[in-house]
Amino acid sequence: MFTYFIAGVPKCQDFGHAKLVAEKLRLSLPSFSYKIIVKTEEEYQDWMNKFCLEQKWKINKNPLVWKRVPNSNGSCHLIGGINEFFDHLIEYYNVDTRLDKRIKKQIALDNEERMRFMLTEQKPVHRALARRVCITGAAYPSTCYLVSELLQLKQLQAEGGGGINISLHHKDSNNYGDLIRIKNEICDAEFNVRGCSVVTVVNSIEEGLLNCDLFIVIGSMKREENEDQYIWTNRNFTAMKSLASILNRHCPERCKVLLMGMDLLCFNLSVLAENAEKVYLYNFVGVTGHHGMVTLPTISQATSIPISDLHCPPVWGFDGSAAAAQYVDFKHVIYHCGRSATDLGKPDNYDCEDAATVVHNYSADRNKHKYLQSVLLQSESLLMGDNGEHDVVNTSIESSANVVCHMCSLPEIRVAVRMISEWFKNDSRTTISAAVFSDGTFGLPFGMFISQPVCMENGEWKPNFDFPSPDETIINSILSKVTEIAFDYNLGKRFNITYPRREMGIELYDE
Repeated sequence: MFTYFIAGVPKCQDFGHAKLVAEKLRLSLPSFSYKIIVKTEEEYQDWMNKFCLEQKWKINKNPLVWKRVPNSNGSCHLIGGINEFFDHLIEYYNVDTRLDKRIKKQIALDNEERMRFMLTEQKPVHRALARRVCITGAAYPSTCYLVSELLQLKQLQAEGGGGINISLHHKDSNNYGDLIRIKNEICDAEFNVRGCSVVTVVNSIEEGLLNCDLFIVIGSMKREENEDQYIWTNRNFTAMKSLASILNRHCPERCKVLLMGMDLLCFNLSVLAENAEKVYLYNFVGVTGHHGMVTLPTISQATSIPISDLHCPPVWGFDGSAAAAQYVDFKHVIYHCGRSATDLGKPDNYDCEDAATVVHNYSADRNKHKYLQSVLLQSESLLMGDNGEHDVVNTSIESSANVVCHMCSLPEIRVAVRMISEWFKNDSRTTISAAVFSDGTFGLPFGMFISQPVCMENGEWKPNFDFPSPDETIINSILSKVTEIAFDYNLGKRFNITYPRREMGIELYDE
């Protein structure tokens, strides 16, 4: 790869001709590089004599053309005058350099008029690269909503105005038409000022991971009718090991990986992180906060507290496995109970952009917020568990608030967008429920991915150890079920030595 240098006087017709040909080649050949050096008629001869003496060339032509490897201090390779330059281009690029004399004369006159601008040193404009997002499993109807939200997310925009480019992928080629429809809808959207180039459809995950900053995996294999739990789990295990192999080969070091819309979310995250050894551990996160979010209408109705005054309840558990339920911790819902005089005139959720998706950190704001536990004592329908005792409700996705949480539902996208926003902002103090690597905080099993309250720490989602733990019965249930799964699939061993533990309740393995 060479950069061609064309030096000369603007009023010279041959200089204008050579410059025009180089410009056209640059437009048609992205790899073609050239630079123009402009001198006045009075200074050109002295400059050329001095430059040729330094290069040990014996030549006296206008224009003067040579080439050099860019970004190096290597020697210059003389090409010659315009005739030698055009011969060189015909040989290497097979271009037609012929030009009418009248046009050449007009170009020279135009260059002479622009002389003072051409003499000004032109610094190259470095355009910021767009942030790249790849979504695999993108054929769901709500994907269009997710894409539109991401494209408008300021925190995800590349610095310097580079914007966002999104690649859509699905492993089933039969879904290609759905991806094209999503792309066309985004192209026609009013907010999209960059045209159809912002969304592309790719044929492979490998292509989508090229220079990728955020990799979103949507959906998993649904359990078939009468399918054995073990067989279904094995299918997910095999799929995640295959994806891990691709990530090991093609995932950029900086890339963040987000899983959502999965029936076996925490299990799949654990398998993926166990086998994708070249991906940074805390670059894996799963969306779970929506399970708590969909309960807010029921809580609001039972307690007569407006939804705008409620924060999303914490979600605990090995999310998505039939062998381990999710626990929506209604006791630790935070609600606004009054404000100081300095807060008057501000909205109830002024300290949080979207209170419905956030697990508020009560310890940091005790005067303005309270736990909902005292209110729940008056609401038997929310507080009564299956055993008839007053406890945190033990609930699965389907039973929680009698709302069926469909794969990649709008609440899930809402929480995912909020998480991505805070993730790329890097300075968030927000607490959100998400599936992250468990380091032993709250006494949860070490080395597996488990849904729990998390906060941002140096740009990474990590367990928020300041948040109160759930009842011991919940922890014990999670411990027993996760330990069994970890043993069956040999999970968690990658991290036993590499990462320190916090407050381990029990050991996953006896070695």
